[in-house]
Amino acid sequence: MSRRVDFPPDDELKEILHDFQRRGLSLAIRLRYLEEKQGMKIGSTKLKKLNKKFEVPSARKFNDVEGATAAIADIVSRDINQGQGPDTVKRVAALRLNIIIPRDFVRATMHGLVGQGPSDLRRPGRRSGPKKRGALDAIGIGIDIYGMRDHVGKLLWMVAVPNSRLSDTIGHVFLDMVSKYGAISVQVTFDGGSELGWLSAFQTTLRETFAPELSTAEWPACVAVQSSINIPIESTWSYDRKFNGRTLREILEEGRIHLIPGDLIHRHLFRWLWSKIVQISLDEFVDYFNNKKTRRQRARILPSGVAPNVVFDMPQDYGLENLAIAVPQAAIDQLRDLIDTPRSEALRWVPDVFDAVAREVYCRPQCQFRGKSRDLLDSGIFCVFGRLAGTFEHLIVSNIPSALI
Repeated sequence: MSRRVDFPPDDELKEILHDFQRRGLSLAIRLRYLEEKQGMKIGSTKLKKLNKKFEVPSARKFNDVEGATAAIADIVSRDINQGQGPDTVKRVAALRLNIIIPRDFVRATMHGLVGQGPSDLRRPGRRSGPKKRGALDAIGIGIDIYGMRDHVGKLLWMVAVPNSRLSDTIGHVFLDMVSKYGAISVQVTFDGGSELGWLSAFQTTLRETFAPELSTAEWPACVAVQSSINIPIESTWSYDRKFNGRTLREILEEGRIHLIPGDLIHRHLFRWLWSKIVQISLDEFVDYFNNKKTRRQRARILPSGVAPNVVFDMPQDYGLENLAIAVPQAAIDQLRDLIDTPRSEALRWVPDVFDAVAREVYCRPQCQFRGKSRDLLDSGIFCVFGRLAGTFEHLIVSNIPSALI
C-alpha cells in the first residue's frame, strides 16, 4: 500500500522547485530538502515529473543562446577586476538572473568575449591585496561592512553599517542576527575590540540563561583572537572582494568627479544612496557564497564539496549536530532595551528629515532609477546621483527645510 504524500499548494511548490534549480542543487539534495523541510518523501521519478509540470528550467534543455550570451557578456563587463571564472559566472546568472546555462557554454562564451580563457585571467600573481575586513571609502565618506559566519561556512549576516567601531551599533547588529535565526551558537569568536562590548555581553548572558548546563571553563561563550587567527570570517573578505569589493571601489574612483567633499548635501546624499547599493551587493554575495559548492578536500575535517547552506540546513547528513541554542524574541527585545542608542539611530545613515526628503525626491520621474538591483552597480549610478544632487540644490534654494543639512 503506497503512502499518501501531502503536497503544498501548487504556487508554493512551484516556487520551491524553481529555487532548488536557481541554487543548483543536485537531485538527491532536492529530495532531502523536500523530505526534511516539507515532509514530502518522494522518489526521483516523481520529482522529475513535478519539475516538468512546473516548467523548472534545466541546463540540459538549454536553447536560449542569444539571451545566455547577453547575460554572460553583462556579468563579465561588470567584473572590472576580471577575476570571476566560468563557475562563478554560471552561478551568478542562475542566482541573479534566473538563467540556467551549461558551464561549457559559459566558458566558450567568456573565451570569445575576452580573447583568453578564464584560467589565463586568474593566473597566479595577477591579483594581490590585503585579506582583511575593509570599508569602501570615497573622499573620506566611508561605508563600513560587518559580517558573521558559522563554523560550517555559512554566512549568517553581512550588513553595511554607518560605524562599525561603535559598541551600540554592533550590539544591534548581533541582536538582528539572533532574531533572524531565533538562536545563538555555543561560542562566538571575534577580533578583539572595544566595539564588541555589547556583543560579548549579550552572547554571554544568553548562553548562561538558555544553556546553563554548558561549562564556561570548557566552552567559553566568547573567544577574542587576533584577526589573522579568526580565519572563518577573515577569509570571507577575499571572496567578497573578488565578487564585489574591487568593482565597487573602482566605481567609486570613477565617480569622484561627481562628489564635492566639503558639500554636506553631497556627503549625506552619498551615504543615503550608496549604503543601499552596498547592501544590495552584500545580499547578492551572501546568496552566491552560501549556495556555492566548496572545493572538495579529503583531508578536511568539516564537509567539503557541498554548499554551506546545505550543511547548515541538514548537518545530520554530514555527521554533524545542530548545537544552536534557541532564544525567544522576548529575551532579544529585553537586551535591546539595554542599549543606550536606539536601533533606528545606531543604524541611521543620514538625519531623518533628509531621509524623508531624499525618498520623495528619488520617486520623482526625473530622478527615479528603474533598473534591476544589480544595475545600480553600473557607473551610471552617478548619473542618478547627479540628478538627485541637482534636485536637492534646487530645493535648498527654494528654502526647503534647512534641518535636512
